[in-house]
Amino acid sequence: MENRILKGEEADQFILQLLRDAGHPLTTREVQMETQKRLVRCPDSTAVFLNKLRLSGAIHGEMSKERRGWIWWV
Repeated sequence: MENRILKGEEADQFILQLLRDAGHPLTTREVQMETQKRLVRCPDSTAVFLNKLRLSGAIHGEMSKERRGWIWWV
């Protein structure tokens, strides 16, 4: 089964809901794993898409030494 590529507002809302449902910050890898479980893909690579959302102010993100990568939250 092939992953469905989300676009525009649908992609934004999917990621926002994913981060809300998690209840704690997720790493880029965890976000990517969750999207794969749901058979969807972001319009860009996961890291690029998350960073675009961060730059727009929709989500927050920062580098985490403890988790060895970027973490993301709403």
